[in-house]
Amino acid sequence: MRSITGIEQEILNRLLSIEFEGASEFRRQAMNIRGVEPDCICGCPSIRLFVDRSQAPLASRLRLLPVELFELGRPSGVGCSVLCLLDNDGYIANLECVYYDDVVTEWPPSERCATIIRDSNGNLSSVLLPSGVLVAPHDAGDPWASFGDSEMGFSGTTYKGWTETYDANGQLVARDFVQPGRPPS
Repeated sequence: MRSITGIEQEILNRLLSIEFEGASEFRRQAMNIRGVEPDCICGCPSIRLFVDRSQAPLASRLRLLPVELFELGRPSGVGCSVLCLLDNDGYIANLECVYYDDVVTEWPPSERCATIIRDSNGNLSSVLLPSGVLVAPHDAGDPWASFGDSEMGFSGTTYKGWTETYDANGQLVARDFVQPGRPPS
């Protein structure tokens, strides 16, 4: 077991900077991490977290925090996601770095990461951009089903089939309807 590094703590703190049910308990857990261990054989930087349970309260019985980081504008491939998994007792247990193409051994730079926020139903309800701008779907009743990079900034596709493209400052620049079975225009 080793100490948590500065970048690992920064990533965890970024995930826990958003308000959601149990966030304050998870923040106390994050302040009481005894150590970490590598938690993946593929070579990615994912870690297992060990919380001093005598110093930190258990939190929600969620399996996954309702927030994740998504790397925007990765120069050499597809952006990664960073998830925080919880154990059965309600303690933070893993920081999972998921690369969708090549395995990269480093955590993504936080200045390129957006924070994806999910509502209580697990829908993508908003995104906090690296600039600090909070962006939500154009129609609050039609949450994003997917989220990703675009040349202008990012795009989200809603459950009803709208692809919304935003620039890096969070301004909506295009909203196109995509019919099932047809490529977007």
